[in-house]
Amino acid sequence: MNRHLKGSILLLSAFSFSSMASTTCNSLTGCEKKFCEIEYQIEQAKQYDNQYKVERLTTALKATKENCTNEALKDELREKIESNEEDLAEYQTDLEKAKQDNRSDKIKKYQRKIEKEQRKIDDLKQELSEIP
Repeated sequence: MNRHLKGSILLLSAFSFSSMASTTCNSLTGCEKKFCEIEYQIEQAKQYDNQYKVERLTTALKATKENCTNEALKDELREKIESNEEDLAEYQTDLEKAKQDNRSDKIKKYQRKIEKEQRKIDDLKQELSEIP
């Protein structure tokens, strides 16, 4: 139980770090945003005296600064969009089959998945459009 509670707290802390980092770094785009988010996570790890995480994030920041290009980020986003569009097409096929089988539970399930996937695609396209 104690280990479960610690894991839950750690997960919530990680989520809140990401949320705060996205707020702090929102005005940035591309590689600068990525650097900012990692630097924010490093500061949070320092506050919680998590030296192992600080070291890992510092290594990640160094590698990111050496290798990050806006064009590479654009390519990565395009690949994610393509993958999500493939998932969307599968869900639409599954939805059509559920409609043919008159399975209202499956219809609702796939409609939710389609909406969620479309939001992901829209978010990725927005992020892509913001990178110079």
